[in-house]
Amino acid sequence: MIDLHCHVLPEVDDGSNSMDETIRILKKAEIAGFHTICFTPHYAEPTYINDRIKNHEILQKVRNKLKEENISIDLLLGNEIFINEQMANLLEDGKISTLANTPYVLIEVPMYQELPPEVVQKMLESVQKIGCIVVIAHPERYSYIQRNPDKLVEYFGENVIFQGNYASILGVYGRAVKKTIKILLKNKAIHYLATDTHHDMRCFYEEMELIQKKLLKVVDKNYFEILTQINPRLIIENKKVIKDVENGKQKI
Repeated sequence: MIDLHCHVLPEVDDGSNSMDETIRILKKAEIAGFHTICFTPHYAEPTYINDRIKNHEILQKVRNKLKEENISIDLLLGNEIFINEQMANLLEDGKISTLANTPYVLIEVPMYQELPPEVVQKMLESVQKIGCIVVIAHPERYSYIQRNPDKLVEYFGENVIFQGNYASILGVYGRAVKKTIKILLKNKAIHYLATDTHHDMRCFYEEMELIQKKLLKVVDKNYFEILTQINPRLIIENKKVIKDVENGKQKI
C-alpha cells in the first residue's frame, strides 16, 4: 500500500518527536503492508515553516537509517499546506513541496472556521493556475462539511481531489467525523485514503486490519482498491486519478 499523508518526518511539526519514534512507526508500517510513504509535514506560518531543502535533508537521514534497519519502504516528500494567499509563490520558489514532486499538492483548511467559499476557491485557483492539482486533506474533519456533506464540491470547487483519513472510519476524531466519512464514501466523493499518522502511541498502521473490515462494510471491493492502492499509485506516477466510479466499475 501507499500512504500519501503522514507526519512521521522527525522533529519538524506536531508529529514524530525523534528519529527513534520515526523508525518504530515505519517498522509498523512495513508490517501493515505499506511499501511507499510520502512524508507530509505541516507548512503553516508562523508555527511550522521548515522549507523543502531542510525537510529533504532530514528525509535523507531517515532513508539512511532505514537501510541500517533493513526496512524496505520507499520514502517520498511532500507537505500538508495550510491554505494561504502565498501558496503559489511558495510552490514556484521551491520552498514547499508537492506530493512526491508531482503536480499534486496537499492542502488543509481551517477545521472550525468556515471561510467564504469564494475566498477558498480563489486561493485554490491560484495554485491551479501554476499547473498544480489541489488535494484537500480530510474533508470529513471540517465542521462545516459535517453539517452539510452535500456542499463539499460547492465549497471547494469541482477541479479538486479529496483525501480521507483511514482512521476516521474508527471514530477516533469523534462521531461527527465518522458519520461524515461514511456519507462521503457512500457518495464516492473521496478519491483516496491516507493514515495521517502522527505518533507511535496511536499508530494507525497497527489498526489497518480493523480499518479494512470497517471500510468494506461501507464500500465495495473495487472502490476500496481505488481508494487504497490505485489512486495513490496514479498520483505518485503523475497520472490522472480515477474520479468517477459507477456501479462498482472504474470510469476514467
